[in-house]
Amino acid sequence: MAEVAPTAVAVEVQKPTVVHGIELNTLTVDAALKTLNMDQAEFDATMNANSNWPWPGSLDGWKLSHDAIRFDMDNLAAGISKTREMLASGKPLAGWQVTDIHSVTKHFYHEIRMHHDHEEDVFFPYLEKKVKVPPKMSADHKSLMALLDRVRDLALSLKPAAPEACLSTVEELYSTLVQLRKDMKEHLEEEEVIGLPLMRKNFTAKEISIPEKEIVADLKPSDMAWFLRPMKTVEEKRQAMSRVGIPGLIQTLVMMPAVRKDEAGILRMYRELAAGEPIAPPAKKGFLCFAA
Repeated sequence: MAEVAPTAVAVEVQKPTVVHGIELNTLTVDAALKTLNMDQAEFDATMNANSNWPWPGSLDGWKLSHDAIRFDMDNLAAGISKTREMLASGKPLAGWQVTDIHSVTKHFYHEIRMHHDHEEDVFFPYLEKKVKVPPKMSADHKSLMALLDRVRDLALSLKPAAPEACLSTVEELYSTLVQLRKDMKEHLEEEEVIGLPLMRKNFTAKEISIPEKEIVADLKPSDMAWFLRPMKTVEEKRQAMSRVGIPGLIQTLVMMPAVRKDEAGILRMYRELAAGEPIAPPAKKGFLCFAA
């Protein structure tokens, strides 16, 4: 009697809930509503564009800065994963890989540190004028920064070497980064599904523009390029800059050149780390650029 092959059992993959552009993997909508003391209708009205907010919560600068953090974590993890795979196959850690890992990690570290400093020093104190910021939003920062420090230290300790001399360090770097990404995404999720509607319910866009302008004034063009990094079109980038009060002329003369510089620099490094091979940088063009 012929053997009958076992029937494949379809396994349903649990998809995250997405509400107002926020991906929920650990919190539920019901839990958020309970914490906020809102019903679904009030939550929806708060997160949609309304008389106090010309844009929805999904386009708020707080949410978009989190998108930039997630973008970097995912791309850095992909690059370190590929590096680990190449070392495990017996290939040495090349000079270009070390240069890229150092560069992208230092940039990643700077942007996350700055983001959390802005929250602690500017944004949360402003929110506290009207609401009680959930303590965990601030308390999480200590453990997240400890992991971030470890990622930086491990990455910057790397030098070109034979695989047996550096594989264990890259393995630890990858596992620490994965833990940071997991914890960070949970933290950002809480800020977005609880902190964001709390802010939008109790403040107007005009009121929030006060701390927002203070934060934007502290950004260099390269920091703004990082903020814009996940956006796919020039139109999206310009609209985001307009919402945080950057004049059109500054966008054209300063910020967009910084975006192009970022694409040719950090983004190219992410791509080549993930590909496992260097990519020739684009030829320089002879135009005036104020980006830094």
